Amino acid sequence: MSDAKTSWDSELDQRATAAPLLQTWGWGEVQSRAGWSVERVRLAGGAMASVQLRGLGPVREAYVPRGPVPASADSVAALVDWARAARVARIMLEPEAPLDFGDVMREQGFRPASPVQPQFTRIIELSSPAAMLATFKHGRRYNIRAGERRGVVVEEGNDAAELARQSAAVERRESISLPAKGYYQVLLDALPWCRTYVSRHPESGEALAAVLVARHAGRAYHLFAGRTGAYPELMANDMAWWTAIRAAAEAGCRDYDLWGVPPPDSGPEHPWHGLGVFKAEFGGAEVAYTGAWELVLSGAASKLIGLERKARGRIRGLKRNIS
Repeated sequence: MSDAKTSWDSELDQRATAAPLLQTWGWGEVQSRAGWSVERVRLAGGAMASVQLRGLGPVREAYVPRGPVPASADSVAALVDWARAARVARIMLEPEAPLDFGDVMREQGFRPASPVQPQFTRIIELSSPAAMLATFKHGRRYNIRAGERRGVVVEEGNDAAELARQSAAVERRESISLPAKGYYQVLLDALPWCRTYVSRHPESGEALAAVLVARHAGRAYHLFAGRTGAYPELMANDMAWWTAIRAAAEAGCRDYDLWGVPPPDSGPEHPWHGLGVFKAEFGGAEVAYTGAWELVLSGAASKLIGLERKARGRIRGLKRNIS
């Protein structure tokens, strides 16, 4: 297994400048523990795809996050051929490719679908702390320096429980759904490099904010964050984010993906507007991907999958109402 994992990630790194985290062996392990079966496919022509599969008996749907690698017309066609041979009823791809790659997807018969992964993000080029701070907006620089002066302590570790506690506070404030401790722990266990950064009160040691960051192929990914909102004058949230960014730079990463911002043309009514403003104050460049695309290969089987999806959604809603 170790040899297979090493070989897969090594080959992946050869096919992309920054091989996508969501196509790595470790991410497949995360998803296999979340209920998917995973097939790692070497496609005709040399491309690769970590394919997530689920369904009812022989009726299966496939999902390929940030794949195939590399993203090209030939690799998409090869992946469709594989899906037909594997008797997949429906396949959804979210290639790590620019917006105009949608033309390729349409030519292959795909239709736009609702994205699962962030279609728009912001990526910071990493350098020395002083150089990075100089690119941040004034308010963000002030908060970071204030947090440092006020003695906020940030611990790097594997604290899934604390991240879950901080995330729960965000859920209550924002009325959104975030993962529970178990999922965070799977990320920390399964990914080759994944850590939490927890900010603590300088006197009491109380945890005030936490983030979870993964790294792969020279890129850091800011996957999750949470904060209680207590002691806002300490700037603990800014300190957790800044410490994670600075640590990635010190470890030799090239850049840092803030993992999701609202679309460029969205306004204050967008639910991510405030988060987008916050992330923009860390500088970096906005990046737009082509989004999610779906192809139905078997109409009848696809309808069965749709019914199963609705049933899963009702069960999730019932669990939320009960809890």
